[in-house]
Amino acid sequence: MTSKRKREADGAMFSGARFSFGFQASGDDDAGADAPPAVAAHPTSASIRVACNVNGADLAPGDLVVIDWAQSSWTQLHVTSSTDASIAGTVHPQYVALPTSAYSAPDAPVFSLDAPLWQFDYVFDPTFAGCTWPLHFSSAPLTVEPNLQSLSWPLPASTFIEHVYNQRCMVVHGSSHRLQSLLEDLHQLDVDTLILTASRTVAWLAQAPAKTRMQYLEVQSPEMARAIYKAGHSLYFNPAPDVQEKYLSALCADLGMDFTSALDGGMGGDIELFAVQGRHSTPWHLDAQQNITIQLTGTKRWSFVKGPVHDPMTNLHLASTNTPSVQDDLLTHCMSGATPAMLTPPADDDPAVASVVLRPGSVLYVPAGYWHKVEAMDEGSLSMNFSIDGSRWLDVLWNRLLPTLMAQPSFRARPDLRRGPEDARAQLKQLLASLRATITEMEDNVDTLLPDALFAPPVNAVVSVAKLASSTDLERPIQPSSVLVRSSVGALIATPHVPASEGQYTLATGGVGRFSDGFKAERVTVVAVPPPLTAVMNRLLEMPFGATLAVATMQDMLFEHAALLTKSLHHCIELLVQHGLFTLASS
Repeated sequence: MTSKRKREADGAMFSGARFSFGFQASGDDDAGADAPPAVAAHPTSASIRVACNVNGADLAPGDLVVIDWAQSSWTQLHVTSSTDASIAGTVHPQYVALPTSAYSAPDAPVFSLDAPLWQFDYVFDPTFAGCTWPLHFSSAPLTVEPNLQSLSWPLPASTFIEHVYNQRCMVVHGSSHRLQSLLEDLHQLDVDTLILTASRTVAWLAQAPAKTRMQYLEVQSPEMARAIYKAGHSLYFNPAPDVQEKYLSALCADLGMDFTSALDGGMGGDIELFAVQGRHSTPWHLDAQQNITIQLTGTKRWSFVKGPVHDPMTNLHLASTNTPSVQDDLLTHCMSGATPAMLTPPADDDPAVASVVLRPGSVLYVPAGYWHKVEAMDEGSLSMNFSIDGSRWLDVLWNRLLPTLMAQPSFRARPDLRRGPEDARAQLKQLLASLRATITEMEDNVDTLLPDALFAPPVNAVVSVAKLASSTDLERPIQPSSVLVRSSVGALIATPHVPASEGQYTLATGGVGRFSDGFKAERVTVVAVPPPLTAVMNRLLEMPFGATLAVATMQDMLFEHAALLTKSLHHCIELLVQHGLFTLASS
């Protein structure tokens, strides 16, 4: 799902209330009620591969059975005979074969660097004998934890990043036992409680009478969401913010995407839970985010193929009835190098399309920009999706270039087009010529443009300079002869609505905006200084870009407190330098 907000044709801000995708719902509430309990292509169906005995009854090769994934484990499958429901029990996976029609991939060497999909199945291939490419594995099945290693298992996280991330899809099938650590965070997968604690909920309503489309409706109350779900409709919702932060912050850190995390609310994406009632299909679309999906209950078929734009700037849902949104997304893709002909979704029978069926405990990774469609295969499904969307180099450069240009009156000036196009073009040419010097200066000062603070974990609490000085040593030498030079990388202000006596100041690093989200800093840190240091901080507040101030001058401003607070002053200076607001030079 896209998190962007678009304007409707009448100018109203889109909130989902009148938005619909071409989702496919079951055309008949009773469809499938009289169907046999097992069909060869259904993901819960399987056949007996080797003759075996289940609770005293013999099953022969070829006999159809239904797998209850919720009661199955790594080493035992709970099966029920398709012809005699009284024959039920557990068997080792070696006696069972899944339907090949439930899993398909393009004809390509498995596990080669060119293969579009890597697939592992710990239940049916616990030694990964099907992998013909040399890889190092962890044989112990990992439960899902808030880190990349548990999601990339059986591959080490480093192997996943080198060979899979942003290059191909990967799916690992396990069992519901892999979800044990998630149960506490997700309220034992109880949908009613998940709805009650959700931070945002959206319903997909099957539209009568044909029920061939689904309306997308933002739900404002948990009671309404529960009623909609119990009526047979599907929900998409975000879990509690603390659960999202717990997993996403760790994932983004492991992927190296967290140094601009303030742009994304400190998380770098969001977590979505999909609670599906009945059979449900999301048509072909592509997302700008990296997607990691965990199947919690039920089964889903995912089909996917590489899209036209690597690392796209926006999602693309051509089946959306929100025409302004579709138009904006098409134009954005074309500006990123795609042609309109490249933006047609694949046909279902395209030989390049890969298809997998997820079951409880399956983990699927789909890179950003891949076409994909999703089909819920049975009457109840719950899945969890990590949508990871960190900043891009475009954002990083924009956040440094824009403040630099904002400081120059010539760039703040409004174009005067009264003198005609030739004069306007001459003005633009002159500005571009001056931009060369700006870019050259930035190139010579990349250490300042990417200051140390951006590579450290963000600090959410107020940083006490006094405590810092009493418990840590300086990382860089600061002498009275040193000089602070104001840079244009960030901003320094007195923290609003906090009494001046508390000495709190806000350091904003990395410019003033993100390309797609408007104005916001990359990293925000609040510091508290002892009262005698406020005079120094207030002096620093007034310094324009390029201005200088000697450390000796700042020490003199402490007067009788100099002996006691010089170390605190030096730590404060170090924080300002680490956040890129100042550089430190020799006199």
